[in-house]
Amino acid sequence: MSQFEPFAMALRLSGVTVGQYDLDAALKQLTSRYEAEDAEGSFYAQVDIPTKNPVRALLELAERSGAAISAMLEDRRIGKAVLDIAFDYPEHGEAMSARLPAHAAAAIAGCGIDIEVSVYLTDVEEDDEDD
Repeated sequence: MSQFEPFAMALRLSGVTVGQYDLDAALKQLTSRYEAEDAEGSFYAQVDIPTKNPVRALLELAERSGAAISAMLEDRRIGKAVLDIAFDYPEHGEAMSARLPAHAAAAIAGCGIDIEVSVYLTDVEEDDEDD
């Protein structure tokens, strides 16, 4: 795999100290999860990012929510912002790679968002009916 084809992407926000409604308004999009963390008054929030056109989705995330995330990180309304990009690794694979285009990585990193890559072992069955 050399193309950028994740099967899932999520923006994970920890140490959030604003309410869900205010966070959604600031991000200009809805969070898919918002739940209390161990520390009092601290919340975890998640925004699911579509993967149909992942590079475009990342650029749109940076454009729509980047300035707000950067500001909230700066004044500690958000403790940490991480973009989790998930790839599958076939059970019998020997190696895999994926390239995140520089302009997409720069757009995300420029907002103070860390990039995390997750790889999951998957069992991909081959379709023997086409032979």
